[in-house]
Amino acid sequence: MEMVEEFKPHRLMTRIADPDQPFGGTWTFLLIPTPTGSQITITEDGEVYNPMFRFMSRFVFGHTATMDLFLRALGERFGEQVTPK
Repeated sequence: MEMVEEFKPHRLMTRIADPDQPFGGTWTFLLIPTPTGSQITITEDGEVYNPMFRFMSRFVFGHTATMDLFLRALGERFGEQVTPK
């Protein structure tokens, strides 16, 4: 992973830097202050090159599995229970 752009403390964009991976793309993290804490939005602009991995992503893992795991772990780190939308 490499950082594409960073606008502290509200926005971060990363991308997969290794072209030999079966997938690639960018992930943009947007942090918005709220009266009770913060809201984080992750936007994935990804590509899955390998047809088998594309099948597994859609029908086995789910397209949002990694983002959901990340958001739950982030919530747990701050003592919160998170339900990704």
